[in-house]
Amino acid sequence: MNVSRKTARILGAVAIVGILLQQAFNSVVCYDHAWVAYLRAVGFFLLIPLLPALVSLVTANPLRAVGACLLLCPWLGFAYYTDCVRPYAGGGASMIYVAVLFWGTPCALLGALLTGPLLRLVGIRVEGR
Repeated sequence: MNVSRKTARILGAVAIVGILLQQAFNSVVCYDHAWVAYLRAVGFFLLIPLLPALVSLVTANPLRAVGACLLLCPWLGFAYYTDCVRPYAGGGASMIYVAVLFWGTPCALLGALLTGPLLRLVGIRVEGR
């Protein structure tokens, strides 16, 4: 199955927006952040893990952004669980977003790198430029 480049870029952008919406959910529901605090959280903790997805949008296979976002998404879910669902266990400030930064980045990179070969394996290709 061939996917047009425009459609692949749109799907990649939708995946990135999905990650930003997931972070918006975390920021509003869990931390009561305002708009500026949300943008700070994205800048501090999500910009680097989102780089593989953002770079993937301009490569030969923009669908790699979807794979990058799919492997970053569980880390944001884990951050929500750790700070908002799991009972407080004491010990000071939460450092879960450091884990999102340090572990989400290699996961997103791995997702971006593996998505191309996996899609080719199942017969999905992005049309040439």
